[in-house]
Amino acid sequence: MDNKTLNRILKMKNMIFDNLMESYLPFPIDKKYYSSWTDKLPRDGDTVIYTSYMYQISGILKKYEKLFPKISNVNVPKRLMGLSKFLIKPGESEIKRSFSIMNNIVNILQKNHINFGYLYDDEPYSGAILLESGFLKEFMEYGNKLNDFFKSRGIKRIITLDPHTTNALKRLKTMINFDIDVKNYIELINFNGSGEYVIHDSCLYSRAMDMYGLIRDKINKSGIKIDEDYLTTSKDMGTCCGGPLSLISVNDSDEIARLRSEKLLKINNNVLVMCPLCYQNLSPHVENIKDLAEVIS
Repeated sequence: MDNKTLNRILKMKNMIFDNLMESYLPFPIDKKYYSSWTDKLPRDGDTVIYTSYMYQISGILKKYEKLFPKISNVNVPKRLMGLSKFLIKPGESEIKRSFSIMNNIVNILQKNHINFGYLYDDEPYSGAILLESGFLKEFMEYGNKLNDFFKSRGIKRIITLDPHTTNALKRLKTMINFDIDVKNYIELINFNGSGEYVIHDSCLYSRAMDMYGLIRDKINKSGIKIDEDYLTTSKDMGTCCGGPLSLISVNDSDEIARLRSEKLLKINNNVLVMCPLCYQNLSPHVENIKDLAEVIS
């Protein structure tokens, strides 16, 4: 990595970290808008569903990733940066899809007799972007702030919806005194489904959290048929969508996504994902792509 790229990344890190420590957000977003996907859940509670805004903002992350290098090269006033939350938003169909996914997860959790609340626009971001970019010192510092926030709300269990949030909170358990119970929704539910798909696994679910077998067991029992190929979909050989690389190089990230999509489509034209970032990275190259939470009940 050349010095110019390194300096740009460090400036972006500082910008993201400062935003997190000030507002619990990596960049300005309209929290009321993104938390409006439900009004039926109780506010707070000792168990909460935790979106970390990942499904809601996944469609604009690439826009911010392209914007960050430009911002980091000039001194943009915070007031002007704050206006971006009104200018950079997902399309109507995209936000409708993300809201539908989260509501379906809520319905399935409730059908499995799991009760929980929601923090609505008080919800903070997990800090996953710091962890996955290798800024561990900053991630731990923000993690302590996040821990204090959850403890102050009396939260004892967090139900996560995506692999990046789940991994970030579970990693905090090994790094700081974070003793809140963290469960991903897939771990907690049984579900029904139909259709035939090839799975693109989240690297974090498959390897970091060792959920590869659990996910397949639950999907197979649901009625969904999975097409597999050892060189493409096994735990050992399955590859990344390229999403985490986009903060460093959008072009390289897109090329990895294209190559991954080609391999998946040789197995089945219907691709199943379990991560909003995998969806965003692969969907330009895959016509028939669904999130697990879109095809189960």
